[in-house]
Amino acid sequence: MPILRCSSSAKSIAELAAKSNGELLFLAPDAVKTKKELETALYLAKEAFANGTNISDGVAKEALLFFACETNFSAALEKAGAKDAKDFVLVSGKDIPIAKLKKELRLTSAKPMKLSEFGMKKSEKDFFRSGMGNANSTKKKIGGYFEGELAIEKMALARGKN
Repeated sequence: MPILRCSSSAKSIAELAAKSNGELLFLAPDAVKTKKELETALYLAKEAFANGTNISDGVAKEALLFFACETNFSAALEKAGAKDAKDFVLVSGKDIPIAKLKKELRLTSAKPMKLSEFGMKKSEKDFFRSGMGNANSTKKKIGGYFEGELAIEKMALARGKN
């Protein structure tokens, strides 16, 4: 599953999305925290299609809905969707060669993102890089849980029925 921090010469994310045939997920860089969140969103989207419970017309759109914990596509785009073709995160549920993505999407930059299992915020990364933080505590805990664990739980429960 490629997760790439990208820049494109395309005019808009909508132009890129149209070229992707609904197979790629375009996210805002600040929305992406953990690899497990992305894997879970794609898994839940594929399961929704397999079970006939999907509410969108494509796996990538469904994954965005799960990732943003929304049932409205406009709200999901606002919350986690990429805003600018000059800086976005590209995620694919399939292994697509980076060279092919670069050519098809006119990517000027496509660098693999290294995400931890349960992630850190940028401010924490800067803190640890400065040498002031404890390098062993790279996971953010909220109460007794890591932020990635809570995000995955929220995602899984987002479509629960009362």
